[in-house]
Amino acid sequence: MKSLFRIFLLAAIAYGAWPYYGLWRLNQAAVSGDPQALATWVDLPAVRQDIKRRLNKDLSAGETTPSNEFIGWLQDGIQRLGNDAVDRLVTLEWVRDRLLSKTPAGSRGGFLGQVSYAFFERPDRFLVRIGELGGDPVHLRLRLEGAGWRLVALYD
Repeated sequence: MKSLFRIFLLAAIAYGAWPYYGLWRLNQAAVSGDPQALATWVDLPAVRQDIKRRLNKDLSAGETTPSNEFIGWLQDGIQRLGNDAVDRLVTLEWVRDRLLSKTPAGSRGGFLGQVSYAFFERPDRFLVRIGELGGDPVHLRLRLEGAGWRLVALYD
C-alpha cells in the first residue's frame, strides 16, 4: 500500500511540475528567435481564435477584455488590412514580441524572470502572468495538447 501511495505521490508531483517545464521550453524557444522552435510550443490558430473571440462584443461576464493599446493596434491593422487583420498580424514573430515585451533591455534570460503568476486553471489549462498587475501584464494560457503544454491564448 505504501508503494502505491508513493507512486501516486510521484505522479502528482510530476504532473504538477509538467506545465512549468512547458513554460521553460516556451521561454527557451522565444529567446532562441527560431520561429520553428516557437511553433512547436505555440498553437497559432488557437491564439488567433482566442483573440477573435475576445474582440466579440458578447464577452461573457468576468472575462478579461483586451487592453486599450491592444485594441488600438488591432483597429489600425483592420483599417490597413481588412477583415483578415488578426490572421495577418498575429504571427509567431508577434507572439515572440509579446512574450518578451516585459523582459528588461539587455536581458538574455527571456520572460521567466518576469512571471508573477503561474498556476493551473483546470487540470488541462495553465495560466501565466508576465509582469505585475498594475504594469499592463501579458497573460498566457497553456493547454495540455497530446504529450505537452502549448500556448493557446495570449493577451494584454
